[in-house]
Amino acid sequence: MHIIERRRPYRLLYLEALLARTAPQHSNYPGLKEKVRRRVAGFAGECLFDRAWHDYAAETQLRFIPDFKFAGHQIDALCIFPSFIVLVEVKNIGGFIQMDGKTRQFARTWNGVTTGMANPDDQLYWHEKAIRRFISSDLPVIGIAVFTNPTAVLEVKNIKRRVLHLSGLPFILDELQSDYRRSPKINIEHYFEYFFSLQPPLQIKQPASIPYPLLNGVFCQHCPYVKMNYALGFWRCPSCKTKQADAHQVALQDYRLLVGPSISNREFRSFTGLQSRTNATVILKNCGFQTVGNRKSTRYVIPESDLRKPVR
Repeated sequence: MHIIERRRPYRLLYLEALLARTAPQHSNYPGLKEKVRRRVAGFAGECLFDRAWHDYAAETQLRFIPDFKFAGHQIDALCIFPSFIVLVEVKNIGGFIQMDGKTRQFARTWNGVTTGMANPDDQLYWHEKAIRRFISSDLPVIGIAVFTNPTAVLEVKNIKRRVLHLSGLPFILDELQSDYRRSPKINIEHYFEYFFSLQPPLQIKQPASIPYPLLNGVFCQHCPYVKMNYALGFWRCPSCKTKQADAHQVALQDYRLLVGPSISNREFRSFTGLQSRTNATVILKNCGFQTVGNRKSTRYVIPESDLRKPVR
């Protein structure tokens, strides 16, 4: 089985960097923290689905594309079987979940509070239509909604698509394979290559201007918001005494996400709080980044990376 690893989404990396560079007392901080929490929970649910899927598919001929994007659609997982295609919408939310196919409502009740949310059944409907249009064939395209949070209690009415807990995934997939066992077979590799070709290239946009000052410094990953000091080739935390040579790499990732894809010596010193131009030059050169310009106009092109320890 061909496995494509799911990557943490750009928006989550951006929000984590912005949270880390926003003062806890700032009015935007609580909202940012909640956004990060939701994004982290959503990604964790998708990873739980991936593990369950890989366990099921270990002995099965199929292809799997996580976080499939095309033509304005974002599908949590696209799964190609010999006789059909499965589109998966993953939800990592707990509480009492109500889905009604007549009213098209989707609501979650948690701690006595009921909140309306986007209906995954409607999302799957549009995804199915788009995929059928692109493949231009009679190949069955089946949408399923998978809830990965074990505390979710589902009440589903008038919904034709399969809505299930993650634990029921093997049963549903076996059922589908049984239902379509006599259907015409497809060239899985052909469809995989076709769908994979539809994935848009990664586009890094210039970050929007942030309307408040960002915190500068190289922060200790063990002590929140404690700035590390640089001396003799190492960053040292004054609180836990951690010593690290490359702690600036996370700060450079933050800069790329929040400010722009390249950085000058002066900008690096301003963003990290480093005073010495000579030390900044040594650090930036040792990063091995591509450079543009020369002498005082030199800019260092920061590559894409995911270095920050996930928020818990």
